[in-house]
Amino acid sequence: MDPIDDELKKGMVSGPLIQHGFSDQLKKRIEQRVGEGKDKSNSKWMLWFSGISTALIAVTVLITVNWQQLNGMVASQPYLDKQASYEQAEPLATVTLQSMPIRSAVLIGLREDHPAISNSSPYSTYRTLLLAAEKGEFRSIADGEGILMPYKSEFIKIITQSQTSVNEESRTLHAAVATGRGAEGALQLQQEEAPPAKPLKNAEKLLFAGNRYLALSQTIRQRDQGEANQSEYVWVKELDDLPALTKLPKADSLMPTRDPHLSLRKLYGDSINPTLKAKPLKAPQDPGFHTAAGVLEQADENGESWTISRRQGKWVAQMASYNVQPEKGAYRFQLEDMPLALPEAVVAYDQLAADWDDIRKLRPNAIDAFSSPNRELVGVVSDTDIKVYPFQDKLIAEPLLSLQLAPNESVVMIQWATQEPYIEQWKQKGRLLLGE
Repeated sequence: MDPIDDELKKGMVSGPLIQHGFSDQLKKRIEQRVGEGKDKSNSKWMLWFSGISTALIAVTVLITVNWQQLNGMVASQPYLDKQASYEQAEPLATVTLQSMPIRSAVLIGLREDHPAISNSSPYSTYRTLLLAAEKGEFRSIADGEGILMPYKSEFIKIITQSQTSVNEESRTLHAAVATGRGAEGALQLQQEEAPPAKPLKNAEKLLFAGNRYLALSQTIRQRDQGEANQSEYVWVKELDDLPALTKLPKADSLMPTRDPHLSLRKLYGDSINPTLKAKPLKAPQDPGFHTAAGVLEQADENGESWTISRRQGKWVAQMASYNVQPEKGAYRFQLEDMPLALPEAVVAYDQLAADWDDIRKLRPNAIDAFSSPNRELVGVVSDTDIKVYPFQDKLIAEPLLSLQLAPNESVVMIQWATQEPYIEQWKQKGRLLLGE
């Protein structure tokens, strides 16, 4: 027992009180004890309050630091939350063909542009991929040269063919019904793969293929009034406008404006009038005419020259306007976007199931994309590859298929089959006409 407590106890029980209340000595003892109790109680309260305050300050500092770090992270990764949802999404590559069978086949036409080497001219080659579901996975069924384009109940093969003369070469686009090989008949047209051995006088490049229409660029090089001159054009043609057999035109008969092509007025009718009035165009002229003395530029009232380009998952129409003032021996066009959408006669299906912003969040390097009509697949194109993703109300981050692209290779055709028996027919024909 505390000595002070013992002394107090003795003072209270040592005998009967001889005076009222406590003695002076005992009072002092009691007051001293009570004072000490208050000091101890205050000390305990101060210690508890100090501890609580310290903890609150530490938590506040911790929250402040973490919040500042989080702000920095969000500022550097604006799509962190969305990206995390893609990364954490359940990969469908192993379950999609079981729980959500893929009912789509797609033909993808690709053009590879080859730069000039030494004294040779630049040129282009083409290939077609057929992608479809088979044996429990979505895969490449066939891959072969040229553009294999479905047309009515047949397949048309579009390739570049070469024709040479003594001093020059021409490479132009040609089309023919793809009849297969072996017992089903020999495919006459073979794509020219080697670089041009001579300067290219007439060179055509495919820009778009769909339904029964093609968009192409044309470059004609020749000497005009003793000087080298280069004329560049763009045209939209129907399949029947392409020659089925190679025939090199004579040097003095290269008049592209007189070759068959599709004008905007023929495609849209009178509905194109407001567009042509709002953006007056200068009509293209044949080589040799645009530099001839006394020849004036003419207004293009029909939209004779235009093209179809690929932009962020859509085919867009662009009008061409020509400049009759040669610059360094060149006659070129300038393109302007057309406000009218392309009709279904040109592009039967051209919609993205996913938003372009969501595609770029998933793949920041995306330059193009396409979707199946039944909204089950989304293909995303970069400079180096094509990745095909499942789509179920949103993009699923795990690709079903990844395909490498060659340098300077771009999409010029996307054609879909989404019903049987067409899917199986495409697979059979694709193997026969393209090779596995």
